[in-house]
Amino acid sequence: MDCHRKLTFALRSWPLPNSIGESKKFHFVRNCFWQGGLNCMRAGIAIPLLIAVGCIASASAAIAQTGIASTDDFEQCRREETMAELRLKACTAVIEDSSRIDEVRAEAFLNRGMAHAQLGDTSAAIADYTQGLKLNPKNRALYNRRGLAYELEGKRDLAIADFTAALSIDPEDIEALVYRGLSYAEAGDYNQAIVDFDTALALNPNDADVLVFRGETREALGDRDKAIEDYRKALSLDPQNEFAEAGLKRLGAKRD
Repeated sequence: MDCHRKLTFALRSWPLPNSIGESKKFHFVRNCFWQGGLNCMRAGIAIPLLIAVGCIASASAAIAQTGIASTDDFEQCRREETMAELRLKACTAVIEDSSRIDEVRAEAFLNRGMAHAQLGDTSAAIADYTQGLKLNPKNRALYNRRGLAYELEGKRDLAIADFTAALSIDPEDIEALVYRGLSYAEAGDYNQAIVDFDTALALNPNDADVLVFRGETREALGDRDKAIEDYRKALSLDPQNEFAEAGLKRLGAKRD
């Protein structure tokens, strides 16, 4: 199944750690296309948390294998281009259709939750993700999206628990690894954040964005040499990476 999805990541304002410099605030919003990995993720200068806004995931492989024909409601429920209000209505119709198998209804809860999140109602989003998990407790996307919603509400322990749950289903879930690493970084647990970034990079060593995340984490720990190494490698993969450039500039280092 084509899992091409468009995500909007909102990066929260984040004060620079004392080890890097004066306390400042940064806010950055970037739209990107996602296909098969965390290819478009970008960091602010001091490890901000990525919050997915209005992300509509594609249906899971389990649903694709059921042989159930998609109805207009289900297609509208999962279609990204559908306005949030219309998507809420379509997903509700799927959820209330008792003839649907659990995996399909869980997917509808996922998409309706994302529509709620897009409209700024994180509590309703969390409620939908939770209901979806009751129907399909193996759906990693539900754990990851609920974790993001918990982070948005400042419930970091619950967010980390959800990312961990996703990883218990698939230890190679790069999305969960990076989200959890960012949560650890925001909590000041830089060493644990690096463990997650290391694991993500072992799975995809050419991800310039995760290299920047790890570089910023190392910078926060005062590990100048390794931070420079990460920034330089990120630039070798993505010569236009402004965040790696900014990292080198802060540390008084050149590209090579």
